[in-house]
Amino acid sequence: MVGIGAAAMLGMGTCQAQNEPGQIYFNGSLGGALQQDMRVKNAGGKVGFDPGVRFDYSGGFNFSRNFSGELETGVIANRLDTFNGVSLSSMGQKGYLTQIPLLANLIFRAPLQYGITPYIGVGAGGVASTLYLRQPGDRGSDTDINFAYQAMAGVKWALTPNLELGVGYKFLGTPPHTWFQDDPNFYTRSGKMFSHSILATLKFSF
Repeated sequence: MVGIGAAAMLGMGTCQAQNEPGQIYFNGSLGGALQQDMRVKNAGGKVGFDPGVRFDYSGGFNFSRNFSGELETGVIANRLDTFNGVSLSSMGQKGYLTQIPLLANLIFRAPLQYGITPYIGVGAGGVASTLYLRQPGDRGSDTDINFAYQAMAGVKWALTPNLELGVGYKFLGTPPHTWFQDDPNFYTRSGKMFSHSILATLKFSF
């Protein structure tokens, strides 16, 4: 029993070495994305979205046991569902919004016992947002690049000295976008845009 207890304590200590200063890590996340209704200023209405998906990939560096910095990119994809509460499909229309962020994040961690590590973070950078629209007899897509900011929180659990599994929440916000400036059929000028995501994460450190 003593030997088993000592081995367990040694295993927990090894897992906690995840957050050692100077470590480099890579993190992958996958989950659902909820895009808040988007105000369309030029049309005087709001677009509603179906639940979508978000995938993230980041690489970072531990400055200390509590702080790290990282670069993140990925994809957030949502299908347009309604305009002013009316289904787009009922009007013979379809649309998709795809966002590709490129962000620099600062993460604060608070390592606990048993390899459990809650964290919070903020980020800023840019996002390339592509809007695809289709209506009877016409279709098109356009990309607008804009500033983006992010907040996040979650918890991770060390499976091995180099591997962590976790769950987290991310909020992404952007200023207004403008798409199809040269196409009067699809011209879209949005309000501010906000996305909420719940993600499963896998982190590898070395």
